[in-house]
Amino acid sequence: MSAKSKRPVRCLEVVGGPVFWRSSLVAVALLAGATTAKACDLALIEGTQTARIEYNPFAVAPTPGALDLGLENKGEAECDLRLSFTDETGIEVTSLVLGGVEVRFRPRESSGVQLADVQKGVFQYLLAAGSRGVAQLDAVVVRGAVADAGEYGVDLRLLVKNVDGTELISPIPARVVLQSTPRAQLNLAGAAGAFGEGLSVEVVDFGEAATGATRRIFVQIRANAPSILSIKSEHGGVMHRVEKAENATVVPYAVDLDGEAVDLTVLWTKEIDPPRTLDGVSLPMNFILGRINGQMGGRYEDLLTLDVSPR
Repeated sequence: MSAKSKRPVRCLEVVGGPVFWRSSLVAVALLAGATTAKACDLALIEGTQTARIEYNPFAVAPTPGALDLGLENKGEAECDLRLSFTDETGIEVTSLVLGGVEVRFRPRESSGVQLADVQKGVFQYLLAAGSRGVAQLDAVVVRGAVADAGEYGVDLRLLVKNVDGTELISPIPARVVLQSTPRAQLNLAGAAGAFGEGLSVEVVDFGEAATGATRRIFVQIRANAPSILSIKSEHGGVMHRVEKAENATVVPYAVDLDGEAVDLTVLWTKEIDPPRTLDGVSLPMNFILGRINGQMGGRYEDLLTLDVSPR
């Protein structure tokens, strides 16, 4: 219409409204564009994750399984992220039980990940505009238990949302694996009790020899698999005189373990399957001195080697 108009005044009257209206649209469009440019624009760098826990139930501090999530913020505003887990059906997961062992995720704060203030099982991570980062979490054992030897795993989904709860990228497949390697441990104690407690025994001392004298210790065993206990006598079930002499005599003795006679003339073995606890099982081991009748005076000894190994 402005091209056909010949009167400047009318031109101003006719074009003025539309120009003002169109200018308003441009202003709105520019404002919206500015908002988009300053938004968080998140991209996933590193995809499917597996957190593997090499689990030794008898270690003081089991090694955690690491999960590292590589992210990039392509936007011009900081990404204030919320990380959480669900199972494959979408149900929220805050802890796991693998082989009877409780596992939870904890933030590796050196990477900037922190626990959210009020939401259980949710982690906060800030990613600066135009930068890349690695959000790091650890799958840790929080309740000590002895899992049977084997591998236990569960598939999860890692959700990445903004502070308003909007998902910024598709759920990320994540798997948590607890690997329980076959293990067995043996301890000798002077009194029955929990594993590792009581007086440690390295020498069973009869003192002055007397026929039928007895001593008792306890063989403590814990394992996460059926195991084999072996006992080996250096001198085949007799004690030799420490001080060497011609025609030296020997002192016989016998051993029973949990009421079962131990044949010290051979490598003696016993199958054992202790309860899956940190205390395991405590077996009484009795030493009975044989006949003392005219042996040469002196100190006598034998060396017993006890070993336990998972089958």
